[in-house]
Amino acid sequence: MKPESWKWLFTWDGRVQRAPYFLAGATLTVLKYAIDSAVSAHFGETWRIWNYVIPASQVSIFQWGRSQSEMYAILWAIAIPFFWIGIALTLRRLRDAGNNHGWIFLFFVPIANLLLFLWLTLVPSTTVPTSEAATADALHQSAKLTTEVLGVVVAVALGVALAVWGAQVLLVYGWGLFLGVPFITGFVASWFLNMKRTRSSLCTIAVSALTPLLIGAALLGLGREGLGCLLMAVPLALPFSVAGGLVARSILQRRHLVATSPTFTACVAILPLMMFGEHAAKLEPPVNTVTTSIIIDAPISIVWKNVLAFPPLAPPDGWLFRAGVAYPTSAQIIGSGPGAIRYCRFSTGDFVEPITVWDEDRLLAFDVSAQPQAMRELSPWKITPPHIERNYMRSLHGQFRLVSIADNRTLLEGTTWYQNYFWPQAYWREWSDEIVHRIHLRVLQHVKEQAEAP
Repeated sequence: MKPESWKWLFTWDGRVQRAPYFLAGATLTVLKYAIDSAVSAHFGETWRIWNYVIPASQVSIFQWGRSQSEMYAILWAIAIPFFWIGIALTLRRLRDAGNNHGWIFLFFVPIANLLLFLWLTLVPSTTVPTSEAATADALHQSAKLTTEVLGVVVAVALGVALAVWGAQVLLVYGWGLFLGVPFITGFVASWFLNMKRTRSSLCTIAVSALTPLLIGAALLGLGREGLGCLLMAVPLALPFSVAGGLVARSILQRRHLVATSPTFTACVAILPLMMFGEHAAKLEPPVNTVTTSIIIDAPISIVWKNVLAFPPLAPPDGWLFRAGVAYPTSAQIIGSGPGAIRYCRFSTGDFVEPITVWDEDRLLAFDVSAQPQAMRELSPWKITPPHIERNYMRSLHGQFRLVSIADNRTLLEGTTWYQNYFWPQAYWREWSDEIVHRIHLRVLQHVKEQAEAP
C-alpha cells in the first residue's frame, strides 16, 4: 500500500464500489464507537450504540457538569473527520451507483442514514458517466415516477420519519416538529418540482401545501397521531410548508449563482440538529392563567354549596368535546376545610384536587395532585400518543372565587393555572386557553342551573 493511500478516504472525486464502501463504513463505525466509549469511560459515563440516535435522557445543556461539557466537546471534535469521510464516501458511492447527489441529505437524518448505508451497500455500480448532468438524465429516462411525484413521496416519507422521531423518540413537541418539519418537507417537494425547470409560484404553493396534508394522513393511517391534534396543527404547518417551497424555488431560480446541491443538503441537515437541541434544552413552558366568570341569580351561600359538589352534567353538545377533548361530568368533595379532597370527574378520569384555601362563601382554592388524560384521540386505532400519555397540558392549581353583588346575585369566577408543553407557545396557547375556558363555562353554567333551580 502506498504511504498516501489513506487520502483515498478523504477525497471527493471519483467513485467507490460496494465492497470498499461497506468495509470502510463498517470499520469507521466500529472505530468511532470504540473511541467514543473510551472517552466516555474516562469521564465516568457509559456510551451506548443507540446514543447516536436517541440522546441520553438526563443530558441537558443547562445541566451539564464540568466533566460532561468537556466530554461532549471532545466527542464533537472527534466526530468532525468522521463526518468528512462519511460524506465523501457516500457522495462517491452515489456517483458510482448512478444516483443524484441530492440524496446525501439522508446522511444527516437519524435512522434514515442507516437505511441509506444499507441501500448503497446493496445497489450495484453503473457504467453511466459520472457527470451530474449525465447521471440526472439517465435517472429521468429510467424512472417510473416523474420527478414531481417522487419529490412529494420523498418529502412525505421524510416528514413522517422526522415527526415520529421528534414526537415519539425525542418526546418534544416543539419548533422543530411544528415549524421545521413542514418547512423542510415543503422545501424538498418544491426542490424536486422545480429541479428541471422553474414552475409557477401557484404550482409550487399547491405542491408545498399538499405535502403536510399527506404527512398528516400518513400519521393518522399509521396510528401515530389522532385527527383532532392533526387538525389543530394544520393552520401552523401550511404557511411554513409553503414558505419552504417558495424558498427552494427561489434558490433554483438563481441556480447559476448558488451551489444548489450544498444548499439543499445544508437546509435539510439543519433540522435534526435543531430537534436535538430542543431535546437537550428541556425547556419549561410558562404557567398560563385562564379566568372565566358568570353571574348567578342566587344567594352566595347556595352558590357555594353547588361549587363544592354538583350532580352529573348532561352530555356536551359542543364540537370541541365531541372531537375528543376531556370534559367534566360531576364533582364531589370528601371532608371540609383545608386538606379536604375534591374529585372533579372528567370523561377520561378524575382530577384529584387537595383543598388549600377554604374561605366559606368567598374562595375555594386547590392544587391538582393527579389528572386524567387531556383527550381521547379520534383515530381508527386505539392510540395514546406521548403528549397524551405524559400529559403535555398539565393543570397545576385552580380556584373558585365568589362575590356577592346583591342579596340574590353572585359573581362566580373559575381560574385555572396550567402549563402547555407545545411550542410555539403563542400559537398553542390560543387552543389551550380556549379549551380551559370551555371547560370552565361547562362547570359554571351547570352550577348556575343548580343554584337557580326552585
